[in-house]
Amino acid sequence: MNSPSIFFNPLPAHQKISPAHFLPQSQHGKVYADVPLNFFNTVDALKSYVNELKNLGVNVLLILPHFLPDFSAYVVKDYEKPCPLFATWQNFADFMLYVKELGMDRMIDIPFNHASWQAENLKRQWFKNYEHNGIEAGADDEDADGNRVRINWGAYILNNADHELQNYWLERVIYPHVEKMHVNAIRIDAAWGLDPEGLKRIVKETRQRCEHVWFLAENLGMSKLIKLAESGIAAGADRFFNNIYWYSGGLYIPTDIYTLYKRSKALPTCTIYSSHDTLMPAMKSYARLRSNEIKGLNDKAIVRKFVEYEKLNSLNMIEPEVRKATVEMMKQDFALAALMSSDVMFAAGSEKGIFERIDVLKSGPAEFARGIDSDLPAFMKIILQIKFSDRLFNREGTVIPFGEWKADKRGIRGYVKSTPEGQHALIAVNNSSSETKTLRLPKRMLKSSICRIHLPGGNIETPTTGLPAIINLDAGKILIITSEGALE
Repeated sequence: MNSPSIFFNPLPAHQKISPAHFLPQSQHGKVYADVPLNFFNTVDALKSYVNELKNLGVNVLLILPHFLPDFSAYVVKDYEKPCPLFATWQNFADFMLYVKELGMDRMIDIPFNHASWQAENLKRQWFKNYEHNGIEAGADDEDADGNRVRINWGAYILNNADHELQNYWLERVIYPHVEKMHVNAIRIDAAWGLDPEGLKRIVKETRQRCEHVWFLAENLGMSKLIKLAESGIAAGADRFFNNIYWYSGGLYIPTDIYTLYKRSKALPTCTIYSSHDTLMPAMKSYARLRSNEIKGLNDKAIVRKFVEYEKLNSLNMIEPEVRKATVEMMKQDFALAALMSSDVMFAAGSEKGIFERIDVLKSGPAEFARGIDSDLPAFMKIILQIKFSDRLFNREGTVIPFGEWKADKRGIRGYVKSTPEGQHALIAVNNSSSETKTLRLPKRMLKSSICRIHLPGGNIETPTTGLPAIINLDAGKILIITSEGALE
């Protein structure tokens, strides 16, 4: 099945497709590639991959922490030295200039919250509870058996309420990067754990000195989304994650996203197709195909079953028909993720079908090379072209999911996104193995005057009255419709 045949057109086949007209780049949402530097042995190899990302439609390169690590990129040994891949700050600056000249934003990831207890250039009194050997950083999680556990990260919590430490972040870390090394965006790692006033000062003073710099606040975790986003909102971050794929069961989607939408005054959010924190899409889709065996298993248990017990580390190890079905489901998930909010993120290698979860301690070039060749990258490019052709796909709105969102359920899943101006987008997929499923269009869309069916290369515009109110969506198909204007 090639990518164009996946798109569903509920109108008669003779309808004319109008060529897509792309938005100015200033109106494009952010498309992030979350790139672990450990995947690459050389800067040239990294540059080659960045070119692939650019061709795909990525416009933000987000690299995992590039500072000299202790045993992990997120346990920094020295914020004033680069990791071995770059070796010198000049090499890092040259690389960032290369990315800039490709027309992409350059985002670094700064762990403000925690660092190695033996970190160079950080004063002992900048760590919380330093008089009593510090506080190890971590978060609540679930183990492979579904038990609630504490996961420590091997780093120690910093006291970002300390004015002197704030000065250090600004003068020794942020300003050199944004003034000399072509960085224009900063991911605030573990923003939910930072002192709100300290973070607010860091963001405010960076903006005052360097107006072009913008901030993405990480608010992922096991708690309610809005709780995790509070520090970033208070600090004035520019963009946020919306957590839809963190909560893959979909239970928190309507209330959490709507609350964030209102509290942040509709600032852009990023839907996560994948990141270094989440299960890779290949394994997630494969698990859904075998949902009768793994019902109720969490992400870690899925990894244990496939990687540890069955010794699977690549989709190439799976029979061709199942591999093909896995890729088709990955396509459907990407369509849902990419068109939901202003921004979308995917982890490096997702487009190659990398199967194993990214381990920031161990994943390297050998793991990156286990990706497969498929038409998934070409499909992702088509979806991003659709995204960049309509303003509605690059802004926020009220998102209401419908259908089967639980991991062990198959059928129609999708959502409607609506704006205060009366624009609506419906994205739906049918991930059944063979069954056609019935989809009823929402009344709000049927009250619109004009609708567009989005297809590769363009769209079909028609009066909404010409659109069937009930659509029979074939198995494996993707339906993308937008509507606007009120009926007279």
